[in-house]
Amino acid sequence: MNELLLQLIDMLSLPLEERAARRALRDFAEGAGFDYFAYLHLRGQESFAVSNYPREWQEHYVQKNYIRVDPVVTRAKHGPPIFQWSADEARRIGRLDVRQFYKDADRFGIRSGLSVSVPVGFKNRMVFTLASGKSMVCIDEDPDPVTAAMAVAFVHSHLASATQDAALASDIRLSPREAECLRWFADGMSMPDIAETVGIGYRSVRSYLDEATRKLGATNSRQAASIAIRLGLI
Repeated sequence: MNELLLQLIDMLSLPLEERAARRALRDFAEGAGFDYFAYLHLRGQESFAVSNYPREWQEHYVQKNYIRVDPVVTRAKHGPPIFQWSADEARRIGRLDVRQFYKDADRFGIRSGLSVSVPVGFKNRMVFTLASGKSMVCIDEDPDPVTAAMAVAFVHSHLASATQDAALASDIRLSPREAECLRWFADGMSMPDIAETVGIGYRSVRSYLDEATRKLGATNSRQAASIAIRLGLI
């Protein structure tokens, strides 16, 4: 495993285009005895994933908002930096939503895996996962934590700005008026001008912007507008 990680680092140190980087990760996963790879950038409402998981599973994951119950994500946030997981864990977990998660994942050939979690700043995480259709993970040696973290950093350097396969914050819903006010704000319009354009009071504009900012987990309206644009909400 460690030799493969070093080879992956060497490959990703090259100025690869996104398609080539994805191919390198696919080949790395297969060489390590896994079927899939997944890179998750956990950053609140802007969390997203890049993977070669079946498209149907990606869509199902977002539709069910599984990021809230995914035990891999939970352990990545609060557990060890490197850990193994499997569907067999569901038998030891009493929560029905976690059992349903594993049951659904099993239908798509996702039954076990190995994950590496690296903190970025105060709350954000980079998580790189290798997944398999086997009931248990089988690797020749435990990954060296430093080498694994370095490999994840190189994965991040190529995929942080890549075309997202799944935006994981599917539960964000802006009202039509919130989206309209935030869209005008993103275009550089002041709140008094927004009020005049939309035909509502200044306080109403302020209220709509504040609520949109809260929903998006932003610290101010400018950051909220930036997040909403990246998520395709305005």
